Amino acid sequence: MSDIRLRVTAGVTAGVLALALAVLVAVSRPELIEWARAKAEERDRTSEAFLFAWALIVLPVAGLLQTPVARGRGARIGAGWALLAGYWLLVLLLVPVAWQTEGLFPATDGPGKSGGAFGAAIGLVIGTPVYAVVSGAVFRTVRPEETLCEQIRGHVTGVVVLTSVLAGAVVGLACGLGFRFPAAGAPALALPGGILWGLHAGAALGYSAAARLQPSRAARRAATATALAFARTGAALLVCCLCVSQLGWVLPGWAVAVVGIPAPFLLFVCAARWEWLGRWVSLRTVEVPKGAFA
Repeated sequence: MSDIRLRVTAGVTAGVLALALAVLVAVSRPELIEWARAKAEERDRTSEAFLFAWALIVLPVAGLLQTPVARGRGARIGAGWALLAGYWLLVLLLVPVAWQTEGLFPATDGPGKSGGAFGAAIGLVIGTPVYAVVSGAVFRTVRPEETLCEQIRGHVTGVVVLTSVLAGAVVGLACGLGFRFPAAGAPALALPGGILWGLHAGAALGYSAAARLQPSRAARRAATATALAFARTGAALLVCCLCVSQLGWVLPGWAVAVVGIPAPFLLFVCAARWEWLGRWVSLRTVEVPKGAFA
């Protein structure tokens, strides 16, 4: 069996085992579920608590199953477990953060009383570190052209950038959903405007952090320049969405949505035509180091 198939098999098996263990814990310790409900301010957040429990279980389980596969391909086991421990602590620290920010997602009659938006947001934020472990990417194989330090630096850079981008998109969407100045202007700051400006803001933070990880001055300068470009575009998108949202004082929400949905895309079109606006707004793709998740 090829290395890729072994890694996929180990990852899928870890996910299933972690699911079974999380169900077993939930059934055998119902007081944990009651505690989670109490912490969620009378909103039933059982499914989101279960998602965090699954993530905290799947990380060490995947590490155990991926270790023999990694040893077979000559990867560094100690460094991989160090990265795994860091990602496990990150997910654990995100639990109280998620519980404090849950109120930003308005309650509805949908699944989980927030239409599933809160659970999807959690999945997006913790998805990158979980994928890095479940796929075995934390166990780095040293190649002749790269040292172990360079491999780890590239991997961590990729995780930091993608996690920041997805977290920024979630924050932007949450801010849009909770916008009340005026409430009818919320559609202009939710979809797609909130996701777009939040994504760019997250990318700016991610590349700023990535710049601190770069060994050379040229690489740090390049990462910082990319962060500034994303920050300028994110700021312009936020201003655009805020301006459109003010139409909510005189128009109903559906009319604001009709104007607000295409507004961010028109901003990019105008930036391509007008040089002064192009200095602030630029269409960029999020890039991670090659082989960061190999």
